[in-house]
Amino acid sequence: MFRSPLTFRTGLVLSLAAGQLVAPLQARQLPGEDFGRWQRPLARCRILMTTPAKPAPPPDSCRLLRLDQQMEGLLTVRFLQPGSGESLLDRQLVFAGVLEEGSPGLSCRQSRCEPSWPLLLRVSAVGQSGYGAMGTAMPLTRARLARGHCLLKSGRFSCEATGQAGELWQAEASP
Repeated sequence: MFRSPLTFRTGLVLSLAAGQLVAPLQARQLPGEDFGRWQRPLARCRILMTTPAKPAPPPDSCRLLRLDQQMEGLLTVRFLQPGSGESLLDRQLVFAGVLEEGSPGLSCRQSRCEPSWPLLLRVSAVGQSGYGAMGTAMPLTRARLARGHCLLKSGRFSCEATGQAGELWQAEASP
């Protein structure tokens, strides 16, 4: 039986398209994903960022805690600060690191995670970033190598780290 090139190409395209639709459906059914996000609104939050060269500014506040796990054992803890004007989330302070041995991490499924408390994070970097009123990134995003820790319990979240130049970042919050 002879097939025209157009029929062959159409069949090939449809086969490939069907395969692309089936692959994501199969991937979603896989148990034990190790990545995803958990977040919670905060009732109380205090953020303090100091440098040795400048006097300590008044503490900032935040309204949301977000935990992101890119892969098992690696975690970022984000304290999202209230925006000014029309923006919802203006700035964030991020502590990133590796979970201490024996700390259970997040249990994730379809990118939604639930923590197993308590979590103890060994901080290796701290970052600050911000977004303008229309969701555009502010011109300067800062990330620094740091040493510290985060202790995250169901009713209390705290992180502290120091930078190589003596910077200090602290955050304490509760739901």
